[in-house]
Amino acid sequence: MTDPANLCMNCMSEKTEEGACPHCGCRGDEPQMKHALPLKTMLQNRYLVGAVQTSNGEGITYIGYDTVLNIPIELHEFFPQTLSERAANGADVRVIGGSEIIFNESFAHFLSYSREIAHMRELSAILQIYDIFEENHTAYTVSEWNDSITLRYFVERSGGRLSWNTARQLFMPVLSALSVLHTHSIGHLGISPDTLSIMEDGRMKLGGFSIGAVRQMDTDLPPDMIPGCAAIEQYIMDYKPDEATDVYGFAASLFFALTGTLPPDALKRRNDSRLYIPTAVLHTLPPHLVTALANALQVSPDRRTPTFERLRTELSLAPAVTAALEETRRIGQVQTNAESRQQKSEKKKKRELPGFVWVLASCTVMLVVFTAIGVFWISRTPADSRDLATGTTAETSSAASSESSGQQYSAKMMTQDSSAEEQITVPNLVGQNYDQLVAAVSSNTQTEYQVLLSSRQFSDTVPEGCIISQQPAADGKMAKGTAIVVVVSEGTAVRTLPEIAGETLPDASEDVTSAGFVPTKAEAYSRTVPSGLVIGYQDAKEGSQMAYGSKVVIVVSKGPNPSSSSGASSGG
Repeated sequence: MTDPANLCMNCMSEKTEEGACPHCGCRGDEPQMKHALPLKTMLQNRYLVGAVQTSNGEGITYIGYDTVLNIPIELHEFFPQTLSERAANGADVRVIGGSEIIFNESFAHFLSYSREIAHMRELSAILQIYDIFEENHTAYTVSEWNDSITLRYFVERSGGRLSWNTARQLFMPVLSALSVLHTHSIGHLGISPDTLSIMEDGRMKLGGFSIGAVRQMDTDLPPDMIPGCAAIEQYIMDYKPDEATDVYGFAASLFFALTGTLPPDALKRRNDSRLYIPTAVLHTLPPHLVTALANALQVSPDRRTPTFERLRTELSLAPAVTAALEETRRIGQVQTNAESRQQKSEKKKKRELPGFVWVLASCTVMLVVFTAIGVFWISRTPADSRDLATGTTAETSSAASSESSGQQYSAKMMTQDSSAEEQITVPNLVGQNYDQLVAAVSSNTQTEYQVLLSSRQFSDTVPEGCIISQQPAADGKMAKGTAIVVVVSEGTAVRTLPEIAGETLPDASEDVTSAGFVPTKAEAYSRTVPSGLVIGYQDAKEGSQMAYGSKVVIVVSKGPNPSSSSGASSGG
């Protein structure tokens, strides 16, 4: 039996001597995160608390140790720091005055949600919860501990992106698990390369489950959403996320695995919904996969792939064709045994053809198949969906199967100048739109430099999203293939409140968020504004100037005051 006193609190491996842990290198004198449970706290007289792994608006996740089963575990503590604080004894959770109702509601939601996840133990592609208990005036869950790395790190370590064949083996079991979860009305709403992890055995699991209050803006808990993976509806008040919301996060994570980059933030994509796939990457993706990603990453939830079963169908359109293509690529290396030696000999006598003819014939057949598939799916896909998939024109969306597009991309690759000088003149990027520039650089095989973001700063003269400065400076010399580091404008530090009177709350909150403010809601009676529509702002007026990131209150009408005989209104 392992002595808990000899365990490393960072990895729960047994240490045989003093000093740094031989497994993780932890020295043992690192302090615990502020407000977290002290190291080596014992819960339920069974679970030993180790170092903090992650935290968000809902609570804190620790590595722990089950002293009964003698295995490492994951401990998750409900500890919303905006609603509660740690008591003087270092263990108890004390609710901040005035937050009792919200804390109790969130606490009950945490328990019910955790129990729902725990009942899904047959799903091997999600994190398994095997104990739930209350202690220290809060609640805890105990989950299996897996030595793993995040999908984000796995992709980076794998050369920056994965092939579709590799990604398919990782993602499809998770897709099946998510389909089952939603059959039981259980959502995740935080699927990202950081909540998907690769196990030691090569399988992928989904973790990071949190209550819905931290997966949306304007709730009583700080939001925990990854830009690029969060759907537009998660930024809009009074919009209830559903299965299509998780489809978006799943597809964004798959997009990241295949391309090495996440889609732009959903709020930015509202004005330009296109997704840019580098030409070199696009050539490796089957046409049906590009279409499936386009449909699953539609900004508008009404036009997005609604369910995981529908997404499965679109992703699995042509597995046999894909397998056949792989076989074609290996032709000449593997010899079929279907024909007898005598049949081969007779064929040789009748007509001998060089091996490359058979390769060309096979490739021609596959080209015809892919062209048919591409034409079929493109004919069923709206033009804007095709723009979304490639970030170019609708004509090039089926580049992997379209002859005209293939010629276009081939021309780009053939005109690359291999004799170019090692030194190039630094281009002037100041004033250009950063997102559009990065997309253009990524999709252009002839680009002689990279663009890296240093920071974002407020600017009264440079429009939001455009480049303020660069290093090295324009017109100087730089080595071909190196990076230009840029500073991008956040726009003016002072913003104007948009007009929202008469809008629905979702539309108003979207306008306010896009303008750079954080919306909250209040209600008031009004004899002039119909119930459910926006009266205006509380303590502010449309057109007023306020600092970027300021919290503003949107007042929504409850209709006429039923208790007032005169119909007097407190809001309009």
